[in-house]
Amino acid sequence: MRLLVIVALLLLAGCGFHPRQQIRLSEAVGPMKVETADPYSQLGVELASSLSRAGATAPVDGVPSASLKITGENWSTIPLSLDQFAQVREYLTRYRVDFVLQSADGKPLVEAQSIELSREYTYDANASAGSPAEQELIQRELRRDMQAAILRRIDIVLRNTPD
Repeated sequence: MRLLVIVALLLLAGCGFHPRQQIRLSEAVGPMKVETADPYSQLGVELASSLSRAGATAPVDGVPSASLKITGENWSTIPLSLDQFAQVREYLTRYRVDFVLQSADGKPLVEAQSIELSREYTYDANASAGSPAEQELIQRELRRDMQAAILRRIDIVLRNTPD
């Protein structure tokens, strides 16, 4: 049994697999704030919390700070397939976010970018009471995945930027 575990670990190491590292933002970025068009944006609130966990310090009044600007946030749901009675059975929900990260002096640290995520789900006409809850769950998961994708993108760009 022990030999099997050792062989499995060696195979994983040999194939290049390694777990994702926790995102740690460079201290050179300094304090960082999240700006959204909607001050009550769930994504903005969750991103601010995630940035704090990643090592970004909170902005202080009167002190210039870097800003993660969410310039666009768009949801769309489209029908994907119909049944024999021309009723929608599957939907596709897309979530697109446009953002830019600027330094305290206004220079872009991460150029304007867009990330789009999508999920497909089925609609059951017999259990339509569950559909709004299912759609809400999908949106919550997409928002969480979007937050992680934005942080990974920022992390990659900042790690590859010379100090």
